[in-house]
Amino acid sequence: MSRILFVTILLFVASCVTAEETSKTITVNGTGSAPATPDRAALHMSIVARDKSLDAAQAKAASVTNKVLAITDDLDIDRSQVDTTGASVRADYQYDRNSGEQVFKGYIAERQIIVEFRDLEQLAPVIEGAVTAGVNQVSPPNLFSTKQKESYRQALENAAKDAKANAERLADSLDVDLGSAISVSTVSAGYPMPQARGAMVSAMADSGAIESYNAADQSVRANVTVVFSIED
Repeated sequence: MSRILFVTILLFVASCVTAEETSKTITVNGTGSAPATPDRAALHMSIVARDKSLDAAQAKAASVTNKVLAITDDLDIDRSQVDTTGASVRADYQYDRNSGEQVFKGYIAERQIIVEFRDLEQLAPVIEGAVTAGVNQVSPPNLFSTKQKESYRQALENAAKDAKANAERLADSLDVDLGSAISVSTVSAGYPMPQARGAMVSAMADSGAIESYNAADQSVRANVTVVFSIED
């Protein structure tokens, strides 16, 4: 019986010590950001060709595709950066209100082109040239930065400094001495999603000037949670 009582007392004392130690901490959050200037881009384009003949529809789409390839070749964009393998063909039907039936109109041939850019100065001439060549739709370019990892590490450092400043202000307000960091955890906001600049460009037969794109700066954010000890 006495042995059980002795063990119980030890456990009680240990729990009190643990509670006391845990209470002597300050937990704060910190946020930080760092610029990540885009220096890469990916451009998605679509070619939609219609014709009563399947072969003719495919030929129209292929002709525009070859014109786009000629544009990228003239700009010295390597063929490894250009993907023209996306292709589909489907029958084209139109609803006839008088008969209440779907009327066969021909075929639709579609080609997808993706161009990766390592020089953002090439974006405008490719967009303008592609629309002139007959591309039906150009989506806003997705912008990337090759220095995202470095930017994220800088954001982490800034977040840690922010957390320490928050802890120091709390300690001063509570009239206690701030100790060292006991634990640090990150709640990463991740790298920024590729950002697109400008509205989607729909290339109609009578389209005018193509909207220009400006690769504005992006930023990477990081969040940290830090537990500091409070010195006696």
